[in-house]
Amino acid sequence: MASVDLSEIIGLEGVVVNFRIGNKSPRMRQLIIKFDNLPPKLRVDNLIGRTVEVVWRNKKFRGRIYRRHGKNAVRAIFKKGLPGQILGGSKVYIIK
Repeated sequence: MASVDLSEIIGLEGVVVNFRIGNKSPRMRQLIIKFDNLPPKLRVDNLIGRTVEVVWRNKKFRGRIYRRHGKNAVRAIFKKGLPGQILGGSKVYIIK
């Protein structure tokens, strides 16, 4: 496994794809986040356990990545539910 520099991970930008949708209703605390511009050495598995921040209007929501979701996406969980309007064009940053 190639070593990954922390400067490549912190500040990485992603996009909110959707809420994690269950059988009957969406889970408002869990998001699916996609990272398109990953550095060549970095895999999505290296992002598990990192803290993310969703910026929407003037509000910031913090959560953590807990699982992989497909090839370039991950699942993140938050303490409180997020509003549905964040799906439009909010950005996600890895801060820790």
